[in-house]
Amino acid sequence: MIRTNSIVFKFSVQLTVILAILLSILVLSNIYSLEVVRSNALTSSRNTLAIYQANIHNNLNNFSKDLTEVFDNNIDAAVGFAYLEESSQYFRAMELKNTLLAKMSNDYASDGMFIRIPGESALEQFSNRIQSGDKLALVNFLDTYEFSSGPSVEAKPWKTLQIEGDYYLFNYITYSGVSFGTFVKADNLLSMVNRGGNDQNRYVLSSTEGRILSANHIVLQAVATLDSLTREYKRSYMIVSEPITEFGQITNIVAKGSLFAGLKLIQWSIVFLAVLSVIVVPLVLRFLTRDVLKPILELVKAAKVVEQGQLEYSVPKGTPYSLEFMKLFHAFESMVSEISGLKIQSYEEQIETSRAEIKYLQMQIRPHFFLNAISTITSLTYQNKNEEIRQLIQCLSEHLRYMLKGGLAEVPMEEEIRHAENYIRMQEIRYPDQVFYMTEINEESRCVPIPQFMIQTFVENAFKHAMFYKEMLSIFIRVRSETREGSPFVKIEIEDNGGGFSAEWLNNPEAEEAAEDGGRVGIANIRKTLRLLYKRSDLLKLSNAGQAGARVELWIPVQEARREPI
Repeated sequence: MIRTNSIVFKFSVQLTVILAILLSILVLSNIYSLEVVRSNALTSSRNTLAIYQANIHNNLNNFSKDLTEVFDNNIDAAVGFAYLEESSQYFRAMELKNTLLAKMSNDYASDGMFIRIPGESALEQFSNRIQSGDKLALVNFLDTYEFSSGPSVEAKPWKTLQIEGDYYLFNYITYSGVSFGTFVKADNLLSMVNRGGNDQNRYVLSSTEGRILSANHIVLQAVATLDSLTREYKRSYMIVSEPITEFGQITNIVAKGSLFAGLKLIQWSIVFLAVLSVIVVPLVLRFLTRDVLKPILELVKAAKVVEQGQLEYSVPKGTPYSLEFMKLFHAFESMVSEISGLKIQSYEEQIETSRAEIKYLQMQIRPHFFLNAISTITSLTYQNKNEEIRQLIQCLSEHLRYMLKGGLAEVPMEEEIRHAENYIRMQEIRYPDQVFYMTEINEESRCVPIPQFMIQTFVENAFKHAMFYKEMLSIFIRVRSETREGSPFVKIEIEDNGGGFSAEWLNNPEAEEAAEDGGRVGIANIRKTLRLLYKRSDLLKLSNAGQAGARVELWIPVQEARREPI
């Protein structure tokens, strides 16, 4: 009979409590995992829909621009068509059709464009995305549709029309009875925004009234509205919708089963562990006293001896302990004999941890402007500025070579200055005649080691926060040796002529550095790097320079900086 004050009873109670806590944690973790997966899926879906929104908006804008261009260039010819002789009308019609054909030759053009002249058959051109049967239906529609004219000669809002079971988006301009128009099939519009993609999710385009215009990977059957589709799919699918101002909204339908399939194993594991714990607890109690308590007491006694400073321990002889506890005794013996070595190893591991943290902070500080550089190169190619392209690529290669240096936490001051100047030259190409910079460095400071990207980070922040359209940005970098509190330092000053730091941020920089802002996160990482390298928290000072602009002061201890680079 187990007594309440025995270790077996206490162990059983504690084991039961621990199992209950663990099961509770597993259940809560599963619930939390479900919510995290759902939240991440919702965020991912909204991000994807935002991309599709932008693509659809850009496509419709391009279609409208093509329509306006054709209208502006050909309205006089179309209005004067009725006054021409029959032979001349034929050639005029061919000219107008060739104009439409030229616009439709673009891969990103709409599905069709037309010119409707009163008393004449519509002149139209279709893209290769339109099937022959659809072409006939569209021709019949264009010949019979009544195009209304507005008070101004502008493209009308996009209209949604159903033609023989298919939905189309129409936009047209009518002047003096002549109508210029463009249209795109809803199915083709949905496929155009995901051109070349591998997204297998279900997407639906719907009108402002909720009528379904197009859907992929969905069998609509009798479902014709978004509300009815939501009622049908809401139990097994997650439905996310975003508005499209031109005609309605786009909806993403994600199967819940595909999201939570990986969590079913966890759920069954929780049930299995609950059943297993009911069986395991009695068995553990049965063998606890004989096979566990006695060797544990022996280990406790040995631990007390070691705690008193006696670092010599021998395995008990002739005692019938289990194989596992004998291995534990041997391990304990080895542990005692290696304590001194482990202390040294622990110290080395702490050093390696500090190195890893410094490299991690450096990776966070590194700039992320490569997409802008690629966009600048693309823009320069359209302007045939080959020399600027060559210079930008050369500067970018130098920038990458500097970033991809491995195993360094510190670089010579002169090398960091050259890297910052190289970065400024790239920005000069991107913003011609808008950048002025000046660097000054004395000879004593050129070889002083400095944390990598330290100066470049503040230069990058100047372009992020002080660069304004058609305004000159001035950046001044001064490096000189100074004495501070009787110790040699290198003082780095970086100034710009931008708006400077806000008074609120200067008064409470620690709170602002927690914000999700790239420049402020970079400053926070610089503070951490300086604190790790030099064990001081007063090496960075931020202020405003004179009437305008930000001013940064960095103090690098020379004796600390001259030690072996990490």
